[in-house]
Parts: sequence; C-alpha cells; structure tokens
Amino acid sequence: MTSDPKIVIIGAGSASFGLENLSGIIAHEDLQNATLTLVDINESHLKAIYALSERIKGEWKSNIEIKITTDRKKALPDADFVILSVAIDREETWSKDHEIAKKYGIYHYAENGLMGSFTHTARGLNFIMPILYDIHDLCKNTWLINFTNPVPRIGYAAEHARIKSIGVCHQIWHGYGILGRYLAKDLNISENLDFEVKWTDESQNILAEFAIAAVCEYDIIAAGINHFTWMLDVRRKYSNEDMYPLIHREAKNLYPKFEPLTQHIFKLFKLLPVPGDCHLAEYVPYTLTKDNWEKYSIQLYDFERGKKQRQHMWTRINNIISGKHPMDIHPNPAERGDSIIAEMLTNANAYEQAVNIVNNGTIANLPNDAIVEAPALINSFGVSGLKVGKLPEGIAALCRREISIAKIITESSIKGDRDLALQAFALMLDDLDLAEKLIDEYLLTNKKYLPHFFTKN
Repeated sequence: MTSDPKIVIIGAGSASFGLENLSGIIAHEDLQNATLTLVDINESHLKAIYALSERIKGEWKSNIEIKITTDRKKALPDADFVILSVAIDREETWSKDHEIAKKYGIYHYAENGLMGSFTHTARGLNFIMPILYDIHDLCKNTWLINFTNPVPRIGYAAEHARIKSIGVCHQIWHGYGILGRYLAKDLNISENLDFEVKWTDESQNILAEFAIAAVCEYDIIAAGINHFTWMLDVRRKYSNEDMYPLIHREAKNLYPKFEPLTQHIFKLFKLLPVPGDCHLAEYVPYTLTKDNWEKYSIQLYDFERGKKQRQHMWTRINNIISGKHPMDIHPNPAERGDSIIAEMLTNANAYEQAVNIVNNGTIANLPNDAIVEAPALINSFGVSGLKVGKLPEGIAALCRREISIAKIITESSIKGDRDLALQAFALMLDDLDLAEKLIDEYLLTNKKYLPHFFTKN
C-alpha cells in the first residue's frame, strides 16, 4: 500500500455522501497525496459533486487529485480503497415493503431486518453484485469500505465475491444519545428530559445533544450485529468507573415514552441496546402486531422528510457551487471512511469503536463466519476485531437467528432463489402459507428490480 493511494467512491452522486464523507477525505492530512475518483451513473449529480469537491479542495488548499467517471471499470484498476454508497429508489421501495406486510397484519420497519429486508437486500444486490465482481477482477487487493445498507448482507456478498470489506455505520452515536438520556443527572442535564425520539428535527437535535455530552464523558464497548448491538461495558473516561450500576438505578425513573421498547428489552436482558426502538423493532418479534407496534410507539421512517432533506441538500450544494451560499461544510467524524483509510495507510494501530467485519472469534458465542459489529484495531495489515467475550445467551440467540436469516437471504438474493427466501421467512413467521403469499407479492411488486428471480432455468 503506497503513500499516494488510489481511492474510488462508487455512489459519489449521493448528496448525503457528498457532504458527509467527501469533505473528510479531502481534508484529511494523511490523504493529501491521494487520487480520488468519483463514480456515479447519474451524470448530472456526479458533475455537481465534482464541482463541489473542487470548491472544497480550493477553500482548504488540498493537494488531493480528483477525477470523475460514469464508468466504474475505468476507475477500479489498481484501486487501493473502494467506498460504496448506493441506494435503489430508497423511499419509494422501502415504503411499499412496509405497506405490503401491513396488508397481512404484519407491522415492521422493513429496512435491514425481518421480512421487508428480503426485497431491500435483493434489490441492492442485483445492482451491487456486478460491482463486487468488477472489484474482484480489476483490483482484487483493494479494501471495500461499505456504507450501503443492509451493511452485514453487503459484507456476506463481499465474502461471496472474495474481496476484503469493512462495513461502516454511525448507529453507535444513537447509543450515546440513549446513554446520555439515561445518565442525564450524572451529566448535569436538566432540560428536555421528557421527550420522545421521533423523526423530527427538534427530537433529533435533542438526542444529538445528549450524545455529544455522553461521548465526552463515557466510553462504550458495544458488540453484536449491525443495528442490533449491545453495550457490554460502559465506563467513565479517565476514572474507569463502571457506569452500569448507575444506569440500572436511573432506568427506574426514566420518562416512560423515551424509547419504550429499549427500556423493556433492557429490563429483560440487563444490557442496554445501542440502536434505538426503530432498529430494535427490525430484529425482535415483539412489535409485529398493530397493537404492539402502537404499544411501543414504533414509527416508520419519515419518507417525506427524507425526500425534503435530499432536495434541500441538492439546493445547498448548487448554491455553494454558484457562490450563493457560504462554503460551510465540515467533515463528519461519525462517518469515519477517511479515518479508516488513513489508519491503514499510516499503520496507526488505531482503535475503531464500531466496524462490521467477519467475526473470527471477536464475539465468542457467535459463528466465526458471521458479519458482526464490534470494536477493532486498524493498521496496515487491515482490520482485527478486538475480542469482547460472550454475549449473554439470550441476546446471542437473537443474533444467531438474524445471522442465519441474513446469510440465507443474501444467498437467495444473489442466486434469485425464491425457495431459499422462503426458508428465511420460515424463521420469521409462524404461518408458511402466509410466508409464501408475502414472498410472492414482494417479488411481483419488485419484478423490475429482480429479473433474475423470474428467469427460467
């Protein structure tokens, strides 16, 4: 690996990626000799992100070389790092997955876990597998740094394509927000204690304030699987005080509507979950009915808010490019793509709090070939998961079930195999006839994205 690395970003035309990750790569002092190639099939978005990146580069006096292409095969040869950040008609398809299940009386979040994750995975992999095969053929020794959901299933697909990968997710920050609310008294926070986590700017900003306060005061060691990790240990920085006794005491007085599913599961399993109620509801069977969905006040992702945010982002990008808006962009340390690349290049032996990697004994009672999320050491040899011991057996059993489902659905999605998908549904539902109806409706609704499921062998 050289000091003048070649970095390729596939999906660089994503507005959120352009502002969140691109600025970090351009700004990082250890990446100033890099060549950065931006790739996207949307040429107009790609040109806008290129213009933005050149503006950032000029403002920050960066030496990084930036190129663009719509043809990934021109960008990939000899790449040292490939960053993947793509999505397929995200809001439109995701909302349909949720509505189809609801027709059959099933309420679920429909992103990375449970039934809706089948089509989310299959749609993504139908587009992504050719990319992974090209990486294998054109830059076999590269590291794939994946931001695309479902993160673990892209990891299994990367294993299938025989390429090295790290999955990156910022969900640990939500865990710090939860921790900050539980320990608000210890943090001397007295405002906004009685609030619900919702998909509103106000609620998300409040949670972010708790997270910032908590990350300055405490260290979390969390492990499990993506969007389903658990705080195995919480310590006060500098003094190393175990915070769990205080967490358990404060939990008794918590506002009942603050992440109620998280509160109930914490009471049951004695470890605090990281991801928050929306993602917890993807992996546990406790919210599948309308009554329980409402009991825990589970809310679906706000698709209209997501669309408006993306439109606002593109307006902001275009205004920055034209000079109508100040260049007020800053690297987001939560995303970490730039830091992981730099840590490998400089042999930093750096601690990363949460990455998605092949288990290989990192979590003792999960399968060695599972994609897990855990702390790791990053250096020029790559990534090494830090051994965290065993999860409590009840939690491990929930994780093992999801690992099996994820493996089967990934294989089904790659092969276009309906019967394999049905096997996965048999692990999630108590009615096989219902499972068949649900799969068939998912497939028919998504036929244009999943032609390989309809090809006769």
